[in-house]
Amino acid sequence: MTQRKPFMLFADASEVCTQKILLAAQVANVALKLGPARRPGVPELENGGLTVQYTNAILRYIGRFWEDSDIYGSSFMEASQIDSWLDWADMELGRPRPPHVGEAIDALEKHLESRDFMVGTAFSLADAALSISLFHYDRQGVVKLPAATKRWLDKCTGQKAFKGVAGNLSGSPPQRALQQGVAEEDGIIASYSSCVGGRTYISRILLNKNASKELVGQMVTVCGWAKTMRSANKGKLFFVELNDGSCCGNLQVVIADKAAGFEGLKTNCGTGASLKCTGKLVESPGGKQALELLVDEGSQVEVFGGVVAKDYPMAKKAHSQEFLRSIAHLRPRSSYISCVARVRNALCQATHEFFRSQGFVYVHTPLITAADCEGAGEMFQVTTLLSDAEKSGVPTVDGKVDYSKDFFAKPACMTVSGQLAVEPFCCSLSNVYTFGPTFRAENSHTSRHLAEFWMIEPELAFADLFDNMDCAEDYLKFCVQYALDRNGEDLRFFDEWEAEAAEEEAKKGDTSKKEQPRLLKRLEDLLAQPFARVSYTEGIDILLKESPKANFEVPVEWGMDLDSEHERYLCEKVFRKPTILYNYPKDIKAFYMRLNDDQKTVAAMDCLVPAIGEVIGGSAREERLEVLDRRIEEMGLEPKDYWWYRDLRRFGSVPHSGFGLGLERLVMLVTGVPNIRDVIPYPRYPGHAEF
Repeated sequence: MTQRKPFMLFADASEVCTQKILLAAQVANVALKLGPARRPGVPELENGGLTVQYTNAILRYIGRFWEDSDIYGSSFMEASQIDSWLDWADMELGRPRPPHVGEAIDALEKHLESRDFMVGTAFSLADAALSISLFHYDRQGVVKLPAATKRWLDKCTGQKAFKGVAGNLSGSPPQRALQQGVAEEDGIIASYSSCVGGRTYISRILLNKNASKELVGQMVTVCGWAKTMRSANKGKLFFVELNDGSCCGNLQVVIADKAAGFEGLKTNCGTGASLKCTGKLVESPGGKQALELLVDEGSQVEVFGGVVAKDYPMAKKAHSQEFLRSIAHLRPRSSYISCVARVRNALCQATHEFFRSQGFVYVHTPLITAADCEGAGEMFQVTTLLSDAEKSGVPTVDGKVDYSKDFFAKPACMTVSGQLAVEPFCCSLSNVYTFGPTFRAENSHTSRHLAEFWMIEPELAFADLFDNMDCAEDYLKFCVQYALDRNGEDLRFFDEWEAEAAEEEAKKGDTSKKEQPRLLKRLEDLLAQPFARVSYTEGIDILLKESPKANFEVPVEWGMDLDSEHERYLCEKVFRKPTILYNYPKDIKAFYMRLNDDQKTVAAMDCLVPAIGEVIGGSAREERLEVLDRRIEEMGLEPKDYWWYRDLRRFGSVPHSGFGLGLERLVMLVTGVPNIRDVIPYPRYPGHAEF
C-alpha cells in the first residue's frame, strides 16, 4: 500500500498513548502529521474519510497499513501474540501508577529472560507499546526494572526510531495535581466511558483549583442531566446547567447554533433532559466557576433522553423533603439528596478503611435469625405459611401456629443486630466487625427511626469497656475527618442549607437554631478535643441539678432510659462536646452486657453528640456463663434458644466488648440532615414501603 500523504493524528504529543503511536509510525515508516488533541487521552487518526480512535486500534491500523514491515509480526501466529501483548499492556500498564505494576514486571521478566524482543526476532508493535510505558516508569522511579527487562528496554531505546521521538520523551507525562473532593483517576477521562467516546466527570473540572491553568482550551465530553436550560440571542444559543452526579456543582455549557445536534435541543429538551456535550473548556466570564464548556462549530451536542416539561416533577424551584420522598426514584437528582448520597458513600468507605487499618476482619452475619438480640420482640417475622393460608389455612397445634411446617421449621425473623452472630468470630479471629442491613418492627413515626437501617458493629477480643470507648471515639473522628477531606463541597452545601433554614425560622420568631453552632463548626469541634466521659449516675445527678432551668418534658430519675432531650442537654449545654455515658442500670439494658460489681449496673456505654443525641451504643459483653444464664432468665428469655451463644462462655471464654452504630445516624451527624428518612435511599417506616 502506498501512502500518498501523511495521516493526520489528533493527539497531545506529551501523552504516553501518543508517544506509542509516534514510535510505531516511525518504525513502520508511516508519515504522520500531528494536530491538536480533540479529546484528552483519546488519540484520533484520520486517513481520508476514515477515522480511527484509541491507541491500540491506531497501532494495529499502522501495522496493517505497511505490510512489508514486520512491526505487526512476520506470521499470523506472531500477529496474534502481538495483539495479546497490546491488550495486556493496556490493562496492566495503561495508567501512570498501575495498582499491580510489580506483578506485571515479574511477568515481563519471565517472558524476556531468553528473548531480545517481545515477539519474534524484531522490534514490533508490542515492543513499541511496552517500551514507552516502561521508559516512563523507569524515569519516574515507579518500579525498579530487573535484569532481563532492563536489557530489553535498553535495546528498545537504542532503536533509531525511539531516538526519533526522544524529544517528546525528555520529560515525564504530566501528572495532574489532585484536589480535595476529586476522585483519584488517571488523566481526566473517566473509566468505562468508551460508549460516549470517553467522558470527563464534571467534578474534575469544577473541583480542580488549577482548572483554569490546566484545562482551559482542552476538548472534553461531559454527560449528565440538565438542571436548568434557557435559550438566548433569539434562539441561537442555549445555556445549560449540567450535572452528572459527581459533585454538587453544575457546569455551565454554552451551546451555539453551529454545533452539530443543536436542532435537537428545541423539542422536549429542558430541565431533566440527559445530554452529551463535546466542546472546548474556556474561561467563564462569570464569577461562579473558573471554566465553562463552549459547544460551537466543530463540536456537538446529543440528547440522550428528552423531557416533557409539564410532566417532569422536578422543577427548578426547591422542593420540600416530604414531596421528594414521594418521588424517591427521582429525588437523587436534587442537590440535597445527591449530596447525602455522596457523603453516605464516603462514610461507608471510611468505615471499611478504619477497621481494615486497625486489623479488624470483616464478617458477614445473617439477615434471618431465630434470636432476638435486644430482647425487645420488635422483629419482622419471616414465614412461608401465609402463601397457602387462603387455601388450607395456617397450620396449628394446640391452638398455636405450627412452625414445624414453616420453611425453617421454627419461628424466624429479620435480624435487629448482627452482634450475636459476629461474637463467635470475635472469640476466634480477635477483632472483627459486621456492616449490613438490620430491621426493627417498631411502630415509630419519629424523625429518628426507620424499620430498615444499616448497622456497623465491631467486636473487640481481650478488651474492656474503656477499650471499647477508645475505639468508638477513634472511629467516629476518623469518619468525620474522612468526609471533611473528601466531601468538602457537599458539607459546605449542608452548612449553607442550615444557615438558610435557621434564617427562615428566625423570621418566624424562633432564633434557637440561629444561636446553635453550624454544621462545619460542630464537626471541627468534634475533632478538636477528647470526648467527655461520665457515668450514668453522674449524668443523672447533673440533670437533676439542671432540671429547674432546663424544664425537661420528661422528669429525670435514676433508672430511666434517657430521652433525646436529656442526651442533647448533656452534650450541648453541659459539656458542649460529644459525651460518653457509661455504667447504665441493668434493667434498661440487654442481657449480654457485663454486670458490674455493684449488681445494679452493667458495663454499657452510649456516645452522645450535639444536635442528635445517641449515635453509638455498646458494652463489655458478659463472659461469665453463670452470670449470663442468670441475666437471660431475668429478661424472661429461654436459655436453650441461646445454647450456641452460651457455648462461647463454656469453651475458652474471653473478655470482649463491642458497639453498634447506625449508619443513618452517622450520616445525620456528618451532614446535619434532621430527618433520618432523608439519609437512606428508600426509607422504610410504618405504612411506607414504596419503590
